[in-house]
Amino acid sequence: MATPFLSRIRIYPIKACAGVDVQEAHMDERGLRYDRRWMLINDHGSDLHQFDYPRLASVVVALDEDHLVLSAPAMPSLRISLQAHIRPAQPVAVRWHEGSCEAIPASDAADAWFQAFLRVACRLVFMPEGAEHRAGSKHADHHALAAFTSFQYHLLSEGSLVDLNQRLETPVPLERFRPNLVVAGVPPFAEDAWRVLRIGEQQFQTVKPCDRCAITTVDPLRGVMTGKEPLTTLAHYRTFDHKVLFGQYLLSGETGVLRVGDRLEVVDVQKPPRRSQA
Repeated sequence: MATPFLSRIRIYPIKACAGVDVQEAHMDERGLRYDRRWMLINDHGSDLHQFDYPRLASVVVALDEDHLVLSAPAMPSLRISLQAHIRPAQPVAVRWHEGSCEAIPASDAADAWFQAFLRVACRLVFMPEGAEHRAGSKHADHHALAAFTSFQYHLLSEGSLVDLNQRLETPVPLERFRPNLVVAGVPPFAEDAWRVLRIGEQQFQTVKPCDRCAITTVDPLRGVMTGKEPLTTLAHYRTFDHKVLFGQYLLSGETGVLRVGDRLEVVDVQKPPRRSQA
């Protein structure tokens, strides 16, 4: 059997927008550096998400030294300094699913860019270092922080995606599920049974499986909802207690560097949920 290893690392700088593959990533107290540290909000401070704005999935946000580089269909590219958030600005109260905090307006140019693309009033905000947002307080240790998401890390195995795609008439890409950490060399859904794992030198704890929703039906290339797949097929064999589960949320109190190719070691296991029959 092949040695399990970290096969991909993906960072999603702006919540709800597309991510970018990197060969290595720094871990800080909120997760992978720059991951989901920016978010679009409406006039009421609530996040813009792919349910209402599936076109966000087609906005690619890349990291280029000290800038974010934004690109989208029929839009000019835009560069946003990674240091832009340190400018003097009045904090604003923001909220999203399972989270709220104070954030800093990030870029007037980005506001105008997204307003032109989405044709809706919106602002781009950044979560500063001192923001008080605890990761999944019902499941996590009180000290565990997260960015504009529920938990620090989201893991999926290649085998689980292959298993799903073998059941679909039209296979779907990994981007439909938006994981940070992708692992290879393990059977489908092996991650269901992991409690503690080590990737390279860094240790992680699983918190809960990821409950899937209609965002999985958004085509990330076209920025449109495509119907009921892959959610319908997943529901046929991955429903547990009325929730469709696929992948795992993780926490870690460690800092350091993760690299593609890092070996994965399962330190402790747990009893996986009882699977529904296909």
